[in-house]
Amino acid sequence: MRFILAIAMAVLVLLAAVAPHAHHGPLGEHACAACLAAGAEEASCETPDVAPRRLVVAELPQLAPESRVTGAPLGAVPGQSPPAA
Repeated sequence: MRFILAIAMAVLVLLAAVAPHAHHGPLGEHACAACLAAGAEEASCETPDVAPRRLVVAELPQLAPESRVTGAPLGAVPGQSPPAA
């Protein structure tokens, strides 16, 4: 039974790919997977440019001084760990 079902599904897929079909529907034009695959670009033999890019070194400005610590002390808010002794 599985064998017959598998053959039927394969034939159905082949017929769906070969059968003429329209790309006009209520939601507008669209392309089916078979037509997209048929219209795709072929692979080219050209090698892409993979040379490393030139590294630009820039000096970073000095970091601003650290701001003062604000807020509740550690352990004052429930759920925080107590201060390290």
